[in-house]
Amino acid sequence: MNRTLAIFASLAAAVSLTAKQVDEVIHMAPEGHLTYDADEQGNRVPDFSHAGYQGGGVPLPQVETVYVIEPQEGDDGARIQAALDALAQREPQKSGLRGAVQLANGEFQVSGQLRIEASGIVLRGSGDTTIVAAGDDRRTLITAIGGKDRQLQGEAVQIVDDYVPVGSYRVTLPAGTGLQVGDRVVLTRPSTKAWIEAVEMHEPPARLPYQWRPGEWDMWWDRTVVQIEGNTATFDAPITTALEQRFGGATVQRYTWPTRLENVGVEHLNLVSEFDASNPHDEEHAWIAIELDNVENAWVAGISARHFVSSLVEIGFGARAITVQDCVSYDPVSELAGYRRLTYHTSGQQTLFLRCEAHEGIHDFTAGYLNTGPNAFVDSTAHHAEGFSGSVGSWASGVLFENVIVDGNALRLSNLGIWNQGVGWALANSMAWRSRASVMDISSPPTATNWGLGVWGQFEGNGVWMSTSEVTANPMSLYRAQLNDRIGKAALHALRPLPVYPVPARFETAPAPQPEAPIATPGMQLNDQGWLTVDGQLLTGREQGLQWWRGSLVPQRAKKISQPSITRFAPGRTGLGLTDDLSAVAAQMQERGLVVARHHYGLWYDRRRDDHEMTRRINAEVWPPFYELPWARTGTGESWNRISQYDLTKFNPWYFRRLREFAQEAQRHELVLISEMYFQHNLIESGAHWVDFPWREVNSVQETGWPEPPPYDGDTLVSAPRFYDTSIPEIAEWHRLYIRKCLDNLADQPNVIHTVSAEYTGPLHFVEFWLDVIAEWEAETGKHPLIALSTPKDVQDAILEDPKRSPLIDLVDFTYWFVDRNGDLFAPDGGQNLAPRQHLRQWDGSRADGKSIARMVADYRARYPHLGIITGHGEYEGWSFVAAGGSLAPLPRQTSPELLASLAMMKPLKAEKVAWTLSEGQNAFFYYTTGDEPAVIDLRNASGNFTVHFMDLQTGQPKSETEQVKGGKLYKPRSNGPAAFWITR
Repeated sequence: MNRTLAIFASLAAAVSLTAKQVDEVIHMAPEGHLTYDADEQGNRVPDFSHAGYQGGGVPLPQVETVYVIEPQEGDDGARIQAALDALAQREPQKSGLRGAVQLANGEFQVSGQLRIEASGIVLRGSGDTTIVAAGDDRRTLITAIGGKDRQLQGEAVQIVDDYVPVGSYRVTLPAGTGLQVGDRVVLTRPSTKAWIEAVEMHEPPARLPYQWRPGEWDMWWDRTVVQIEGNTATFDAPITTALEQRFGGATVQRYTWPTRLENVGVEHLNLVSEFDASNPHDEEHAWIAIELDNVENAWVAGISARHFVSSLVEIGFGARAITVQDCVSYDPVSELAGYRRLTYHTSGQQTLFLRCEAHEGIHDFTAGYLNTGPNAFVDSTAHHAEGFSGSVGSWASGVLFENVIVDGNALRLSNLGIWNQGVGWALANSMAWRSRASVMDISSPPTATNWGLGVWGQFEGNGVWMSTSEVTANPMSLYRAQLNDRIGKAALHALRPLPVYPVPARFETAPAPQPEAPIATPGMQLNDQGWLTVDGQLLTGREQGLQWWRGSLVPQRAKKISQPSITRFAPGRTGLGLTDDLSAVAAQMQERGLVVARHHYGLWYDRRRDDHEMTRRINAEVWPPFYELPWARTGTGESWNRISQYDLTKFNPWYFRRLREFAQEAQRHELVLISEMYFQHNLIESGAHWVDFPWREVNSVQETGWPEPPPYDGDTLVSAPRFYDTSIPEIAEWHRLYIRKCLDNLADQPNVIHTVSAEYTGPLHFVEFWLDVIAEWEAETGKHPLIALSTPKDVQDAILEDPKRSPLIDLVDFTYWFVDRNGDLFAPDGGQNLAPRQHLRQWDGSRADGKSIARMVADYRARYPHLGIITGHGEYEGWSFVAAGGSLAPLPRQTSPELLASLAMMKPLKAEKVAWTLSEGQNAFFYYTTGDEPAVIDLRNASGNFTVHFMDLQTGQPKSETEQVKGGKLYKPRSNGPAAFWITR
């Protein structure tokens, strides 16, 4: 027997062996009911019929139409939203329903987003109703998203059972828990080291970042208590992963969720996304048609979606008991790449997808990370699938694929290995029932089982199989049989298509949209004294760090990303570590006393490059979250990460929109955006920083002239000399277009400071070019943005002494040079093709401290009194910095507003090595001393009587005691250690 025949014989034997096992798991009894044979621990096939609206088997409600809206010329979004908002103000009926907004037949243009923001509301069409998602914004067209205010109540109670099997509804609790019927609870199963080792995900075949770590893979079930018998609690839906004391057991805890939505629906609409027809893989348009999150008992029915980048429906982690039925997705427009075209995706629980179709999707029927089910995909087809269906996250449990056809690709219930940052085991305790796929990959993880019954395809995996390549699976529908057993035959009527409702004869007139009143907020100014102020007060606070290369879609890992990122993109996911909510970021910065965010584009787009490898990627399965870059992709060619090439003359609308939106939030919250136009990190040090960069010739439709392959020196590469060489006309023009785009984008935002680049240690001539482009733009527009010099010292000083270019400068940023605490100067010349940290490795001196930085500030304020001074040196002493004349100092959040207003009128008067003085003419003074020498305040040139306020350096507030002094003499206040004195008439 040759090797090929031996392989087939081995596979046949494996299928024959496991077929007997399945016959003992589930079958139809003679009386017409299902019977389940549990294993020795009691695990059985879970009851998937709990998936769907109201927990399955309940018909979708027929909701009365309240408002009817006809299409008009122009944007219809505001009129539709006004009707939805008006419904939200109505008192709900006893059923919890408020009513429906019905769109008449015809085409509606919506350039923004339609939001259902209260329970009991339906948005529906009339049978031939189309909504066009207009414009180039990456967004979800229709959302029903409740609040994130789930509150856990009381203490978590440890489950007593040694083992709670898959499919069980019951747990045993300690006496006296007080749990009652009707309580909403969360069951939480911890991800302990013992469990991770048991499922063999502690040592995947890759580097450390792909390992599963304890605490990052906790599972939770959203349940309602339906019965209490002694210490046994029964829940309304089964457990889908066994709860084992040897792996940490599980806990039960009550919760409330005041603003979770309920009874909301979207019905009978044709949803179409506009896109750029010249770009076959355009992604600068609507990504998702409908998104539901923080919602329960909701539905989407009779929807067609065309041209969206990703999902027809995206179900979030906070969703439960959802039905999606009779929907079809056509002609998606996107890159054929990772995390696109997830046509029907759920991260929620008890979701039913029924009679749904996808055409030319990628991952069409999928669950997400730690998705605990039960969830069901029933009678659904993926036509010409470009990727597998199954789960795109780790350990989704209790998922049914019944009569699912994946045309041209795989249905995978298996271990995905390091794919997408180490998904590993993607599905557990899940079933493929009477389904077909090109490849049927079913493997059982340790401690769990995956089943395949009545399936067709090319078989892979060690899962439990039965009736492969046959049609003898009985019953025809496992979901329907389970529903019939649980509720009765009448429950099957709930699976019928939802009828189209004609426009009623009587309805209310929809309210007219009310224009939003503009929010009047003062903008930041650089005043005549060289201070950055808002509304006449000195602007102070610490700096918010921003991420530029890390992230994960694993919920617990995403939460560990402590820093936001303005231009990080996680499709369909919002929050810290994902696509940040910019309004929330700004509000949190303000609350924490953070006033500055320095932004630059990311190190690379794709999380696969986190490994710092320089090889071309094997495919276009890019890993999110994505760090978007400023330049636009073309939809043509193939870059090093295997998606399309960039065009250096065109720009990414989403990237620049996000910057602009954050700048607007910065103004509203009295914050500052420092826009660092470039990021030198891509150009030097590790070659991995360059390989995916848009300016590399293989990544661009332009012939940029860089050698291919790049001339690596080991794993390092220097691309900076050519990048900064503006004597090359093409390179100069690409830079010119980009600099002008950065200025255009933020032209009307006063709370923005522009610098040339992050980590800039480049040459003088490029900064001169940068300023010349700014001068050209200013002459054309008549606008003058705030420009800061953030460069090596020799470049900085040359520009400040340049009569042509120095008038463009508003601020000096001390970031790439310093005087250390011993008085030694660290100031490498620009253009040496070394990164800041590489220069620092060659430095034998000490680091800067608060005193040395203050002396730098005082020196430059004396030489250039009209310029503001800021610094990127990280943590430093705020009082000495502001006393020397520095802006954006990290003073205490409670600092007296009166003091900040007084400081904004002062100028540096005198600087010493350990003390600094500011003055407002002869009217007020501010003096700070480090305490290294006795404090002496020179009031010899001042006349009159003054009050000395002793400042509390921890709070920024004047102390209760004051002292009265007369001018015309040297004043020697009492001080032990650092001290500040605010002296007023």
